[in-house]
Amino acid sequence: MTLPLPAIISICGLLVFAGLMVWAAIGDVRSFRITNKLNLCIAAAFLAFAVPMGMGWVDIMGHMKVALVTIVITMSMFLAGVFGGGDAKMTGAVALWLGPSAMIPFIYYTALSGGVLVLLLILGRKLATRHGLPRSPKWARRMMRKHSAVPYGVALGLGALIAVPQAVWFPDHLF
Repeated sequence: MTLPLPAIISICGLLVFAGLMVWAAIGDVRSFRITNKLNLCIAAAFLAFAVPMGMGWVDIMGHMKVALVTIVITMSMFLAGVFGGGDAKMTGAVALWLGPSAMIPFIYYTALSGGVLVLLLILGRKLATRHGLPRSPKWARRMMRKHSAVPYGVALGLGALIAVPQAVWFPDHLF
């Protein structure tokens, strides 16, 4: 069976998107930062893949509208002090990829992943308080400190990867 070119490009786009989500999660765990450069790469990758994946301008504009609304909401959350700046920008870049069809699943899976992440961190930090911080690696030692931030990029990346099959560009031929 030969796949049409847009399906092959969609598979390549999926691999790029998944790689960027994993990169963001690992980077956030290691440094508690999601860089602007990475967020720009996530957004630019969508713009580079959208038309070759077979998306029309109406779909692309729908994705851009969702991303704009998302970035306004998440930057408001950042300004209110309840969300990190890198997390807010990453959420907007992810919204660009997911578009209207996958945003509700993304919010759901991200919240669920974030809840599990926080529970694991609470447990890990209680154990670290009782038994001492790990000696290495440095990132694990930093993460287990009682008042460290939550690397929410992990939840964002996981939520995005679970929700991505709902995106209009997702290659149907994979399942």
